[in-house]
Order: sequence, then structure tokens, then C-alpha cells
Amino acid sequence: MNFTSSRSAAAAGFFAVAALGLAACSPPGQVDSAQKVDTATSQNPGSLNGGTEQTSGAQSTNVAGASSASASANPSAVPAGTLPVLRNCGEASQTQPARIVLSCADQNDYLENITWSDWGTDLATGTGTRVTVDPDRRETDIEVILGNPQLVDGELQFTTVTVDGAKINPESNYR
Repeated sequence: MNFTSSRSAAAAGFFAVAALGLAACSPPGQVDSAQKVDTATSQNPGSLNGGTEQTSGAQSTNVAGASSASASANPSAVPAGTLPVLRNCGEASQTQPARIVLSCADQNDYLENITWSDWGTDLATGTGTRVTVDPDRRETDIEVILGNPQLVDGELQFTTVTVDGAKINPESNYR
């Protein structure tokens, strides 16, 4: 009986020392360093583009600020004045398409008869008729904005689609 209680005491002592050792390491494996990771409050905006400074006109990558956004992260790869294209649901790239599919998976939501008022190097705007199959509905004078041109597979392409103020991702099932 005495042998068992000394084993229990030894085990309890071992676990107490182990717990104390673990408590001393908070967080485990932490090593202080002079090099720090950028956080949301300390991020240098110039470091966001792969560690290089952004071009002077780049302020925003969303559609609302796309008119002032840079055409590409690497402007030397795209000749000046090159107009971006839209590649919609795997179709061939187009400038000023008359129809844009808003749901590639089932193609039951799209804009047709689009009239483009502007197709520039940073932004494209137009209006068209939005057609949904289920429920069967047609809405006219719907605004579409294409923005955030990026170099994709060697081609300058618009990468955001906004329809009546709502950002749409045609390639996914989620909006």
C-alpha cells in the first residue's frame, strides 16, 4: 500500500511540474524578435503590393474607387492605353459585350442589351436589362460597372462586376 501511494505522489508531482512548465510558456514557443508582422493597425499601405510601392494613382481596388485605381500591379507589362476586356464564364474575352452572365453555374441570371456609356482603362459603365429565369423576371435600366483591371494570363481583364450597387461574382454560386 505504501508503494502505491508513493507512486501516486510521484505521478502527481510530475504532473504538477509539467503543468508549471507549460504555464511558463505563454504562448508556447514564443521567441522575441526585432522583426514584427504587420497588423491591421500597423500595416504600411506601400507594402501591400508584394513589398513594392503602388503606383501613384492606386487608392482603392473596389468598384467605388476603381476610377482612381491602377490598371495593373505591373504597369510595364501592359502597353499604355490598352483597354481591359471581360472574360465572362469562360467565354472568349470581349470589349463592350452585349450580354453578361451573372451566374455561370446555371446561367439563369444575366444582363442583356447592354449599352456601354464608358469603357475606359480603369472602369466600364453601362445599363442593360436584367433577366432571371427563376423567378421569370425582366428589369430594365439596370446599371453595370466593371472595375479593378488586373493582368490575368497575360491579358488586362476587369475583375469585378457590380450590378445596381451589389458586387456579383459570376464564377461562384454565392453572391
